[in-house]
Parts: sequence; C-alpha cells; structure tokens
Amino acid sequence: MVNALSAFPFLTAGDFDWACRDLADRACGGGWPSARLVTQNGIHLTITQCVDVPEATEGSELEVQELEDQDPEALVRTDLSPRLQIDYDIVLSPTYQVPVLYFTLRWHHYQGPLGLDAVYQYVVPEQYRKELKTVGVMGGISFGYHPQSGAPAFFVHPCNTADAMAQIADARSVNPGTYLIIWLGLVGHCVNLHVPRELVASDSPSPS
Repeated sequence: MVNALSAFPFLTAGDFDWACRDLADRACGGGWPSARLVTQNGIHLTITQCVDVPEATEGSELEVQELEDQDPEALVRTDLSPRLQIDYDIVLSPTYQVPVLYFTLRWHHYQGPLGLDAVYQYVVPEQYRKELKTVGVMGGISFGYHPQSGAPAFFVHPCNTADAMAQIADARSVNPGTYLIIWLGLVGHCVNLHVPRELVASDSPSPS
C-alpha cells in the first residue's frame, strides 16, 4: 500500500519516480502500447502516438510549403498523407515540483518538427484552444528545451498545476500513481493525450 503524498499538491522526486514506474508497468498490460520508461539523464515517461488529420486543409498546405522550402526533395521521398506522430514526455519540474508534459510533432514519414500553428490545428481540441492561448486554468502552451534531452519541444506550462490539483484531488487519499493519472486527465486531454480506461481501471502495482 502506497502512502498519501507528503508534499501534496506537489510531487517529490521519489514520488515522481514511483509514479512513472507504476504507470509504465500498467501501460504494458494495455492502454498505451508505446509507453516506456526512460532513465537516462533523469527519469521520465515517454508516450508516442500517431493520429490521422484532415487532408488538404489550409494549415497542412502551409506545412507542405515549409517542407518544400527546407528540402525540395522531401515531397518526392515522402508520402505526406495526413498522419501525424506526437511524442509526449512526462518530466518532473524541479522548480514547480509538479509533472510537466513536453511534446513534439512531425509528419509520420518526415523527420522535421512542426510549429505552433500545427499544434493548435492538429493537436489541441477546438474546445481548449481559447483557454490555452489565454493561459487558462492549466497554463498555456510554451516552447523551450527538454530539460533532459536538450531538444526543442512544446510543453504545457506548469504554473497553475499545483493549484488545479489541490482543487480537484483529495490530499488524504491520493498517492503517486493516482496523482499522475489525475494530472494526465487535466493536462493530457488539452493536447490530445487521453488516459486509457485500462489504466484507470487497473490496480496499482508496486514498481520494483
């Protein structure tokens, strides 16, 4: 049995480590087949998913033009059919002491990253766009460098995370595993990362 969080609504490094291992263990049994634990340069959980996007939209035409400008041969080598790969990383912020969701996106068969316009067009559901653009309850989408890999990435700013968690979670009953599930429910759905039912319904194993 895992004890309640001592630092709620924040997470200690030890609690975050436990939560990531717990979620990775449960994901192996269903839900996110691509979820894996990364322990190099600090622990984090990475999740990859591919999504279909509408064809021939104005935004996609702009992205195609960007690819042509960067590499005129890219369109010959690559099928730009509407399939987008999104790589999510769950990382602990040492400053805010809460999880932060970093993510990058690219066409599935092309290595180049896409920009903020593509994030709002393809990743953020329409009902959350205004809130994220105006830095709502869960903060806005920012661009920076991944704290462990150093690669450029988007992230959902964690400035309001602790307050939001304090309002919706019970400090007496939440543990590291349930904290991460609740947090993902808050942050993930804003950027098209949904918590599978299998993970919510499964028992929380004790990571080794």
